[in-house]
Amino acid sequence: MPAMDYDRVAHLYDAYVQSEFDLAFFLEEAKKVQGSVLELMCGTGRVSLPLLEAGIDLTCVDSSPKMLEVLRGKLRERELSARVIEADVCELSLGRQFELIFIPFHSFAEIVDPAQQRQALRAIRAHLSPTGRFICTLHNPPVRLLGVTGERRKLGEFPLPDGNLLTLSSVEKYDLASGCVDGIQFYEIRRWDGQSLAGMDVDVRFRLLSHLEFQSLAEASGFAPVRLCGHYSRVSFEPDRSPVMIWVLRGKPEEGRGQYD
Repeated sequence: MPAMDYDRVAHLYDAYVQSEFDLAFFLEEAKKVQGSVLELMCGTGRVSLPLLEAGIDLTCVDSSPKMLEVLRGKLRERELSARVIEADVCELSLGRQFELIFIPFHSFAEIVDPAQQRQALRAIRAHLSPTGRFICTLHNPPVRLLGVTGERRKLGEFPLPDGNLLTLSSVEKYDLASGCVDGIQFYEIRRWDGQSLAGMDVDVRFRLLSHLEFQSLAEASGFAPVRLCGHYSRVSFEPDRSPVMIWVLRGKPEEGRGQYD
């Protein structure tokens, strides 16, 4: 399970997460596929909706019922159709395989236990077709840690549909022994005149993996690297400079066909 309780923030999530930096990348990758696509840790559908609007045969999986409730509402509003499944990626059992599986927004890092990371990757491998590809996006630790200062910082102010304003800030600390970043996100909802209406604190935790650590983990779970990009423009990964890691993986030939063939 992801370390953050997304049920608590599902009603606010779309107000402060409106990023589009990766949409063209995933749309291009999905359009290459002749079969079905599986999006894991899909949230409220930030990436899902553009793919569905492009006609992609998409299955959406997330462990948060509240986030999926928001996604289903958007699908109804836009008259789109997708298979939406509440499931933990570590316990994935869909009874079928896919030509493309991906985890966007560096969300794999929220599986912080190494044993669960291996379990998740093995489950994903079992759902990948013999010719399929798995794309896993991750933080690049040296760059991501530049923003981990131990001090509270304001992330922004975001208008809400009801006319109120959400102020979001956070504090993060890094533990070298575990490789985890632990933090708190602070949510405050204020009226137009500045009066505070509500607030909550939400714990955040994610684990940073170096490119060598993830490669070893993936290979032990039945994957072989195809490409490693350091940006959604597809430039090559540079360990000390790239903002992200975008792994494109295939199943190792010697692993044979998965359990759902």
